[in-house]
Amino acid sequence: MNIRELLLPELITLDLKARRREEALQELAALLASAGVVTDREAYLQAVRDREALGSTAVGFGIAIPHARSRAVRRAAVAFGRSVQGIDWEGQGGEPVRAVFLLAAPEGADDLHLRALAHLARMLMHEEVRQKLLSASGPDEVLEALG
Repeated sequence: MNIRELLLPELITLDLKARRREEALQELAALLASAGVVTDREAYLQAVRDREALGSTAVGFGIAIPHARSRAVRRAAVAFGRSVQGIDWEGQGGEPVRAVFLLAAPEGADDLHLRALAHLARMLMHEEVRQKLLSASGPDEVLEALG
């Protein structure tokens, strides 16, 4: 699995305005909707919220990987957002999130969904990859950091 197959330049923002988790989800879901990946943004967001209710998708190192499968998703994709100021992901005063990968998968795409999550998690364990994401000056550098 190559995450670059799912993450397109138009699904990348390096200037998230969000200060809280819900705002970040809204911003990134808007990118997915604009690209035609998501047909019903609110239905998809509800699926993401339902998944978040099971446990936070903040994985440490200032990174969160919210995700959901939904009928509102046409094809699997990943949106990426970077926050300069940091996002309060937990609402409990934990480490601010500075990099968010929002994974969208169609219902029934269990294998793809899990492979994409595992691939991202493995890559993001490397300090070098995280630093490149945080210092990227454009979408091409984000894609390059992800190999």
